[in-house]
Parts: sequence; C-alpha cells; structure tokens
Amino acid sequence: MFGLSKKIATSLLASSVIMGGVTPVLAQYSCPSREIQSVHEVGDAKFELKGCQRSGTKVTCSAWVTQINKDESGLYTGKGSTRLIDAAGTEYTPSSIQVGSKIDDSSLRIYLVKDIPLLLSATFTDIPKSVQDVALFELGFYSGLRGQLRNTKITESQGGNPPATKKKK
Repeated sequence: MFGLSKKIATSLLASSVIMGGVTPVLAQYSCPSREIQSVHEVGDAKFELKGCQRSGTKVTCSAWVTQINKDESGLYTGKGSTRLIDAAGTEYTPSSIQVGSKIDDSSLRIYLVKDIPLLLSATFTDIPKSVQDVALFELGFYSGLRGQLRNTKITESQGGNPPATKKKK
C-alpha cells in the first residue's frame, strides 16, 4: 500500500474503525501536471521545456530539471552557461537566471533531489519582436552538464492584472 508495510496499514485501518468508522485515505505523492514541449536527457539529468514567453522585448524561457538516479548537490548555473539561439542563428545571453524564488544576474547554486523537478528560468532582454521561434534554449551548468531544448515558439505573456475579486457585502 504505497510504501507502507502491511502491519502499519492494518493498524491505521483498525484505528480508524475504532475512532468512529473514518477510513484513512492513503495517497501517493505526485507532481502537478505539467505541459511539456520537449525533453532532453543527458547523464543523470532530464530537462523538460515548459516554454518561452515574451513581454515586449523581454523573453523568459523555463524548463524543469530532474535528477534521475541520485541527489546532486552544489551545481552552479548562470548567465555564462545558458543561451538562446533564434531561428536565424543569432545567439543571446540571459540577463538573469531564476531558480524558485532565487534570482541572480550572474550565477546560482542549486541542489537537485532525485525524481523531484526543479523549475529554472532564464530571462533574455532586447529580443527583437520579429523573433518568434527559438531554435535552441540551452540551460547549462558550470560542471559541463547541458540541457538542449529545441524548436519552440515564443508565446505572448498573459500578464496584466489578476482577476478582480468580488467584495462580500
């Protein structure tokens, strides 16, 4: 039963009956569903492209990075190891890198836990509005590990204000 021993599961079930007939719900952890555009596996890591969004001349590309076989501590990523190449072959360097709530304009140290995806984003500024396609979004680490995610469209950001909430009277 989802990693619980039979003895523990039986004990939980028996306890719930004694406490008023409430049956416990045992759930297995699962990540929320993600829309993935392309996948690249290299070494012990899997890179899954979330997409690239534009807001004016700023483009932010995001990908989930998952460690497949073991935890990985102390990986560094940054502007010097990440890039975007458009369909015309022009290369761009990001102005900042974001991992969770950490944003930096040079480099970040991250820790990957086996089978837990971590969302990484790179923001590129001064991307001409005529650029609509990304040939390559390469998310690299100073260790030499590189996830190469290819052939995606840049979508317009759905920014703006959040929906208004009605006040209760």
